[in-house]
Amino acid sequence: MTADRTGTVTIDRLALHAGVMSVAEARRLGELVAIVLAQLPIQAARDSATVNVPAQEGRSVEQLAVEVADAIAAALRVEAAS
Repeated sequence: MTADRTGTVTIDRLALHAGVMSVAEARRLGELVAIVLAQLPIQAARDSATVNVPAQEGRSVEQLAVEVADAIAAALRVEAAS
């Protein structure tokens, strides 16, 4: 991840370990996380961030993507406050 002076965040690599999920679902999850992240007002960046979103039965790929993106944004905000 990098950030420029305008606050634009660039994600060079996003790795997701999604547990039991089909290849198509995992691919869709990655795409959705990127879409949600692009819509969030992220103010800072770090070289890397690791987040953990606990498994929840019955959660859709779309819901999971929002939770993952929110967790990433929160991790970046914590870094900005330090």
